[in-house]
Amino acid sequence: MNTGWARSLQRLDAFRKMDSSYQARSSSGGLLSVIVVLTMLLMLLGELHNYLKYKQVQTFSIDTNMSHPLQINLGVFVAMPCALIRVDILDVSGTQRNVHSSIGLRTVHREEAFGPKQQQQQQKQRRVNAIGDMHVHDIIAEAGRQRRGSRGRTPLPARPAPMVDRIEDAACHIEGSMMVGKVSGLLHITAHGHGHGGAYVPQQMLNFTHHIDELSFGALYPNLVNPLDNTRHEAADHHAAFSYFISVVPTTYVDPGMRVLETNQYAVNEYYRSRKSLMAGAEAEAAAAEVDTKLPGIFFEYGIESISVTVRERRDGFVGFVVRLCAAISGLFVTAGVIHRMTVGMAQSVTGSRAAGSAVLPSNGIPAQPGAIAKR
Repeated sequence: MNTGWARSLQRLDAFRKMDSSYQARSSSGGLLSVIVVLTMLLMLLGELHNYLKYKQVQTFSIDTNMSHPLQINLGVFVAMPCALIRVDILDVSGTQRNVHSSIGLRTVHREEAFGPKQQQQQQKQRRVNAIGDMHVHDIIAEAGRQRRGSRGRTPLPARPAPMVDRIEDAACHIEGSMMVGKVSGLLHITAHGHGHGGAYVPQQMLNFTHHIDELSFGALYPNLVNPLDNTRHEAADHHAAFSYFISVVPTTYVDPGMRVLETNQYAVNEYYRSRKSLMAGAEAEAAAAEVDTKLPGIFFEYGIESISVTVRERRDGFVGFVVRLCAAISGLFVTAGVIHRMTVGMAQSVTGSRAAGSAVLPSNGIPAQPGAIAKR
């Protein structure tokens, strides 16, 4: 009974074998085998690299959280004493508020604000920018190491101001987080008496050279890098005004482990205006008069995009990796065999050799009878 089943299965065999005594090895076959093995190794490395590589898929949708408040995190050094500075926000609804209650202003020595330490941070920032975009799982991991989104950037603790002999040696450290409506607005740092109430500050005392330690929107993740972080901008004269036009895009990151990070990205365009930056010539006087009517200061004009971005990071499954690898290797074997047979056939047709058509001597040295191959 078992023999009958075995014979039935033999008749269904689609992978018929040739006896090893009728097989012959050739140098061309050996060379092709070496090439095939090396190609297989290259394909294995390529498929493995493709399997281990993370892929990012971006999807766009309408932001439905426009009614939620927006948190702005600010950290900036300005080359002026804090007594001369005021910080305000004006949004498109016409609401204007002084944010001194939400942030801290502390007078520091200018060496602390613009000294070697800040220059080292700028160099570090350039190195980070040179690395390029991080993977989503790296971004979420960096954010999770010092996650303080629920608290935001805390105002500076009250402590005695350092001894500063001259006003020219003083600077102001502005730091804190503030909640605003999720609408377009203008965050500006100006001097008292320039566009607002308070004692007028003479223009010769103005110096809006500044170093932006951090500017971000949404929950604060200190380890995440934003475009304006650790950037320094020099004022050429007392009339200088710095304008930053910021486009804020709500962004959600999702890594392969389904960890979610909700934050905001932004793109920024910068504009600088001063007397020294004006063109020379007949129009210089009129342009200078126009500058005199403009407010000197630092202006962050931000707009909230209605489109939100979801960045999902994924990696191909292991089953798909194995299937692609097997398909590539099997296709390579079949293709190599076809090429080898075609090459040998063409070579035989050119040289007139009949070695491939003649019977191969078995290992016992007795020639095979005609039709023996067919009978087997």
